[in-house]
Amino acid sequence: MPSLRETQAAFAAALLASEEEQAVALLRAGRLSPGERLAIYRNNVLSTLRGALRDSYPVVHRLLGNAFFDHVATAFVQACPSRSGDLHDFGGEFADFLAGFPPCADYPYLPDVARLEWTCDRVFHAADHPPLDIAGLAGIPPETYNDIRFRLHPASGLLASPYPVLRIWQVNQDEYRGDPEVDLGEGGVNMLVTRRDFALQIEGLPDGEFRFLSSLSQGAPLLQAADTAARAQADFELGAALARFVAEGVIVGFDAPRHA
Repeated sequence: MPSLRETQAAFAAALLASEEEQAVALLRAGRLSPGERLAIYRNNVLSTLRGALRDSYPVVHRLLGNAFFDHVATAFVQACPSRSGDLHDFGGEFADFLAGFPPCADYPYLPDVARLEWTCDRVFHAADHPPLDIAGLAGIPPETYNDIRFRLHPASGLLASPYPVLRIWQVNQDEYRGDPEVDLGEGGVNMLVTRRDFALQIEGLPDGEFRFLSSLSQGAPLLQAADTAARAQADFELGAALARFVAEGVIVGFDAPRHA
């Protein structure tokens, strides 16, 4: 007799695919055949997970249309089953899946649109954080400033794309009323996603500011982050950037260097 774990595993696998022989053999007959009963569960699971993807990726959904999106979403669900009981955690691999899914090859910008939407989703649900401790920062010896490691707000995200992804995202919002045309040849964009007063904000950043924040987010000390930014943008001003991102609540913490 199969174990409970084996039965559950066979049943879960059959919910996402058509290979149901093993699961059907484990179900007891009732008013509906085992295959019919399994199909009900499968349809409900697929419908729920496709709905979760539509909620997390509304712009991708709009770009692909209902039928094509459902086809892509079903393939994704079968290739990347949910591993969490929280539907908010489902769909993080969708962008990478789109990049390798042959039917989407004609939409090379689509994975980055999905990455932007997933970043927005993560930022919206991220924890809050108090502002930077200015008094504590003022107590750090000036000779160690270069080694300070600043931390970004949990509700912030950075994304760069070679495509005008921000423009694509903007013209596909329900409230947008301007020119819907997008020129893919206009080039890429660096984006900062933040949450302010329970509303998402997405802004394009120059190369220097983007490299600066990216370096800080990866744990680089201040001097290294500033050097990286200056190499990307000759007129980058460290003082102005640092003041702006502290004032806007993007930089909210720091790790002081050890000193004698």
